[in-house]
Amino acid sequence: MRSVDIFYSELTLLHREQIIPWVLVGLLVAMVFAGFSGRIIIKEKRAGALWASDEARVLIESLKQQAAAGSETARSPGAVAYSVLSMPVSKAATPLEGLAIGQADLLPDTYRLSARGVHTFLEQIDPENSLRLVSGNFDVAFLVVWVLPLLAIGFLFDVVVGERERGVLSLAMVAGASAGRFIWHKWWVRFLLLAAVTTVSIVIAAWIQEPAWTATTAYVLAGWILTSVIYLALWCALALVVSTGAGSSEAAATRLAGAWLVFVVLSPAVINLIAGNVMPSPSRVELTATLREATEQADKAVAAERDRWFFDHPDLQGDMDRRAYYLSVARSEAGIEKIMAPLLEEFVQNARDQQDVIELMKYLSPGTLTFRLLTSLSGSDGRQHANFRDAVVANHRDWRDFFVTRLETDAPLTAEDYDRLPTFVAPQIDGHQLILSSSVPLLLMLALTCLLCLLGSRKLRSTDLILGAYSPAGSR
Repeated sequence: MRSVDIFYSELTLLHREQIIPWVLVGLLVAMVFAGFSGRIIIKEKRAGALWASDEARVLIESLKQQAAAGSETARSPGAVAYSVLSMPVSKAATPLEGLAIGQADLLPDTYRLSARGVHTFLEQIDPENSLRLVSGNFDVAFLVVWVLPLLAIGFLFDVVVGERERGVLSLAMVAGASAGRFIWHKWWVRFLLLAAVTTVSIVIAAWIQEPAWTATTAYVLAGWILTSVIYLALWCALALVVSTGAGSSEAAATRLAGAWLVFVVLSPAVINLIAGNVMPSPSRVELTATLREATEQADKAVAAERDRWFFDHPDLQGDMDRRAYYLSVARSEAGIEKIMAPLLEEFVQNARDQQDVIELMKYLSPGTLTFRLLTSLSGSDGRQHANFRDAVVANHRDWRDFFVTRLETDAPLTAEDYDRLPTFVAPQIDGHQLILSSSVPLLLMLALTCLLCLLGSRKLRSTDLILGAYSPAGSR
């Protein structure tokens, strides 16, 4: 029997069983819906960041005109830095970030910088939508990691044991045909159908996210497709191996469901639990208490400095000189930041250590490995946010020094100074570099897939498999 005839007969069988319209089309519809869901989430975040940026731009232009007109407030570095102006800085938009929301609901994508200490904006950890955080995001990454293995199991759990139970393998053997060749053709038909629908679905979801593609988008999309197809092939190969050794279709389905539960549900939870216990987070109660104590100490220092100033200027019974007041504010903020910086750095280092532990343990679970790869490609993993945070901290130093230097030298702001405000350059992702960094995990997952396929192929050569020696009836 020709390969084309086997492929055609298998497609006819799948169509007759209504597998194609109800499962494959269902996957396509779910992927498209997930693409729209991710687009809405990302669009909301980008709209908020754009609104904040436009608002700050209008305020800067207004201050520039007031400084040119001689306004005292607009020309005061202290007033502008500590009371009037705060600059929003946002994480760079990454291609296809809506396909994998990742930690975007937990970690802020926008900070509002002022000349005050970093503790005033780095602790913005409240999610924008806590209900969505509890229920989780319905995105394409969720469908790939959680649902795709279930489809592979549903398509292939009985690819061997089912044909043996129906007597098809025995008939093929009597007719002189190769049972292994027959099974492999069925396996390839079902795998290619799932892979084709998965690829088309991801492309459509990507088009929904980014109608205009760039070279980086193409690299990210290629990484998405490659990762998803290899992950699918791994589960299809596992289904083949389990089906060759199961005594019944029910036993094969139960074993594969157990494997899905272990590698997709339990293993990621255990990995996160281990990472949280090996590298426990510092106490946020301690952080809050330290901030309160540092603020009280700074307030006392400012009060003492204010008393000394009035003692040195007894003729001034009213308000403190504007420059002297903001100099005291600057010293107060510097004192608070000096106390808070080590504790904040402890939180940052803890997050990095937890990421390192998860990076080492992700190979224990194909689900965790695939999810890490997909969120890395979409720029929504913890490391991308950490790079953004580091860039924000560096920009904050430039922003603070810009105003404090002018405050200490008693140099009023000019209209030209507003054109020289420090600008923030958000770190960009390199699609080509992301593909290269993902190559080792993908090759390991592909090697495991090939190993499972070789094991299944070896079992398919066994006559006992075809006669049913692995089943309870055959063993008797």
